[in-house]
Amino acid sequence: MKILILIFLLQPSNLLFGQTSKNENLVFWSSTRKLTTDDFVIKTKNGETNPSFAQFSVDYQVSGFDFMTKNFNKKVRNYFIKSASWIDTTSNVSNSLRYEQTLFDMCEIYTRQFRKALKENRKKIASGTQFVDELNQKVMTDFANRRVVYNGESNFGQISEKQTEWELQIQSELNELKEFANE
Repeated sequence: MKILILIFLLQPSNLLFGQTSKNENLVFWSSTRKLTTDDFVIKTKNGETNPSFAQFSVDYQVSGFDFMTKNFNKKVRNYFIKSASWIDTTSNVSNSLRYEQTLFDMCEIYTRQFRKALKENRKKIASGTQFVDELNQKVMTDFANRRVVYNGESNFGQISEKQTEWELQIQSELNELKEFANE
């Protein structure tokens, strides 16, 4: 099996943040909308590449005045980038979609943890956004490390029992952090 490398764009983005959910290239995380084959702009076949690859991004827009804001949920976004993602339409598509959705959901856990930490530490933002940048780096590093464990335990979603265990655990964690959802 080829090794899948997943890259996350972590950026305090003014350009991307100004885009609306109508941007056809982005799929914002949602508990009700799951990834579909159509979301993957690049279609491969017959083992040309890994069965699938998804490009996710977490961006945020936080300034020194945001410490007065009680809710940071809309200031931190988690999304899938269609044009940078592929799926092999001749492989087990349902398995690939399940695997990529699990990664997207896992990324949402860490996005919510980021929102929660911003809320809990909002007074630190008044003195500058370096704290926010450092917090983002820590949260996303934690996510990347956990993703490695998930990939190893589930063999990139191929071990059905482990995949199910991970999905249940992730759903539980999302529920625990539902106050920090952006829906």
